[in-house]
Amino acid sequence: MRTFITMLILLSLAATAVAEDSIGAGIRAGASAGRSGYFTEAFGDLYLNRLVSIGATLAFVSLDHDSAKSLRRDDSVPVTALFKVHAPIPILQPYAGLGAAMVFHDKRGVKGTPVALAGADLRLGPSPLYLNIEYRRQFDDKLDFLAGGVGVKF
Repeated sequence: MRTFITMLILLSLAATAVAEDSIGAGIRAGASAGRSGYFTEAFGDLYLNRLVSIGATLAFVSLDHDSAKSLRRDDSVPVTALFKVHAPIPILQPYAGLGAAMVFHDKRGVKGTPVALAGADLRLGPSPLYLNIEYRRQFDDKLDFLAGGVGVKF
């Protein structure tokens, strides 16, 4: 009986993974955790199916240089490529992913960093709009970001 229930659950999950071929795009803004600063970001995702998407982001990040008491800012533009896995839940769609970012600093040149993220999309009824919240970790820079925004899926 347990095997039958397990197979039924796996089949229902596989049925939700049919090709979706849709695109999501939007903007979000947030702050860094542990350091004074903010960022704004444009994002886009290509949903290969309901479970997997690939995406890219372009952001502007402005952080205090060394400490919260510093007047100098470190401005950068990270361009990030991402791979995400989505949970097949209809209204609230959590996801987790990995990626890589090329960070273009205004005074220090270009640097690459691996990225890990977790977030969720909240669909706003039958409309193509959704709310987004995301936590992101840039490993080489040891930066944590928390952001929220709005997107459209078509």
